[in-house]
Amino acid sequence: MTSYRFLDAMGNVVEEGDFDDHAAALAWARDGDHDEDVQRVEYLDPGAQRDWRWAGPLLD
Repeated sequence: MTSYRFLDAMGNVVEEGDFDDHAAALAWARDGDHDEDVQRVEYLDPGAQRDWRWAGPLLD
């Protein structure tokens, strides 16, 4: 499982959660009632620096 965070237009965290892959996290962001708030999805890179990376665009 990978940790994801969902950010609004100001870069504030709206929600956090663990998902199996980017596709599942992006689908969750698009399909819920929170989709208007979520503008960006990032995941915690498990590499040595453990920083947040962009998961991909929120496309319908």
